[in-house]
Amino acid sequence: MKRNTFLSVFGVLGILLTITTGVVLYASGYRLDFTKRALTETGMILAKSVPDGASVYLNGDLVAATDSTITSLKVGSYTLKIEKEGFASWEKTVEVKEGLVTNITALLPPISPSFTAITQNGAQLISSAPSGTKAAFISADKLYFLPLNSQFLGFLRTRPQEIAEEPTDVDFSKATKLLFSPNENQILVIKPSNDLLVTIGQGESQILTNTTKLTKSWGDERLEHKAEVIKDLEVPNDLKDIALSAGSSWAPDERKLLYTKTQGQKTEFWVANFSDPLPVGESLDQKIWEAENSKLKFFWLADSHHFILISGKTVSLIDLDGSNKRDLYSGNLAERIALSSTDLAQIIILTSLSPTSGNNLYGISLR
Repeated sequence: MKRNTFLSVFGVLGILLTITTGVVLYASGYRLDFTKRALTETGMILAKSVPDGASVYLNGDLVAATDSTITSLKVGSYTLKIEKEGFASWEKTVEVKEGLVTNITALLPPISPSFTAITQNGAQLISSAPSGTKAAFISADKLYFLPLNSQFLGFLRTRPQEIAEEPTDVDFSKATKLLFSPNENQILVIKPSNDLLVTIGQGESQILTNTTKLTKSWGDERLEHKAEVIKDLEVPNDLKDIALSAGSSWAPDERKLLYTKTQGQKTEFWVANFSDPLPVGESLDQKIWEAENSKLKFFWLADSHHFILISGKTVSLIDLDGSNKRDLYSGNLAERIALSSTDLAQIIILTSLSPTSGNNLYGISLR
């Protein structure tokens, strides 16, 4: 009797151990492959979208809504499509790897985006600060500051702030450039003569006849900052000079670098990704675009995972790898620049919507 009791207890413990092991393996992503008669590890896809609430299709089958995790996927390539009524669809081949989660965030711009006027009295020289959180522009005889992370962006109207009036000896209409200081608390209005240094939020301005020393010191500060950024990144030697150059195009998260290569008559655009760890599906170094038109302009979106592309008179949105090009606007562009709000609600351009009106800033809705 005692022996039978012992065997019964041992059997129950064995069954519990088997069940527990099975639960742990299942939770870890292992599934029984009957064709191979073995346990195989699976992967997952976490599909998100902006805006959310979109339908997720995997290899043509509706499987979930965005902000959901698709589990128990065999390792391999899948066609992922994300759709939402009234918005441009998104589609890409994604890789699923053993025991890992492939994170996808699809940006779905409206099929017919609305335009919101940010200025009404004209604008020129719209310029972004290096952080991408603020911008400045000139309107008539005034200098304005435009917060790109303001609570008034998005569905509400953007509110530029006047920070300086045109002094007697400075003609804003002849300004050629607006330059932010490294700490972004000052703006230099650059002209052929009599530049103006403005301190944001203090109402202070100073006319300067020679800004060579000032701009050099600002350049040195930016170079020191870039050197600090790449110190802990595994930047290849052949990219270090590009990464430290004044015209280098770093993503807002300072982990990705956009650079160009020339191949014959073509210009190639590459992205070096120094994220650690590197997200599943992203590449260390990838060519995202090539064209014979070297006048293409790329601007980082605030999320560091998308670009705004200006080609000719067309403003488009593309993914980090150059896929999913969606056109947002085609028409006159007073200046070849496009900025995004930090909440990804708007893309801001300078244009005239009619032949009789002047150039103004407009927000193109992304939601």
